[in-house]
Amino acid sequence: MGQRQPPLDGSITDPGQASGRLALSPRNDLVVGDNRIARHGFTRSAALDLVQGGHISALAFSPDGQTLSVGGDAGTLRLWDTTTQQTLGGPFPTPGEPIRSLAFSPDNTTLLVGGDRVPLQHYPVDPTRATTHACARAGNVALTRAEWETYVPDAPYRRVCG
Repeated sequence: MGQRQPPLDGSITDPGQASGRLALSPRNDLVVGDNRIARHGFTRSAALDLVQGGHISALAFSPDGQTLSVGGDAGTLRLWDTTTQQTLGGPFPTPGEPIRSLAFSPDNTTLLVGGDRVPLQHYPVDPTRATTHACARAGNVALTRAEWETYVPDAPYRRVCG
């Protein structure tokens, strides 16, 4: 027989506003839903603008529970650090269609993103692979400052390709 989990108490959604999107972290310590995040066994939850003003359409925790991916109905895709509850970088570039499903690879290096009319997308989320991916998209030449702003908007410019 499996180990019994303590019940969740409190409220993760605003009454009448539930979107049906809910995720429990692999460490079993965080619950996320409707732009709110709470500790397991919580008495109150913290409001976060997880999709920058839109509605959540998909949620997934990384296998280690350190990262939360959040997809929006307007195609917004962001990563969040679950410890600091801060975004990790800027939004990912997407085709703009509603994101319907999210899944991390078991090794935490890739995020898979699915939508209704968009083929399955693979996004590198490991910093080394992300840099390699950005350099490959730029033709393996040094990124210009404008390209850096597109691919790495939250980090100071530095030469990494070519």
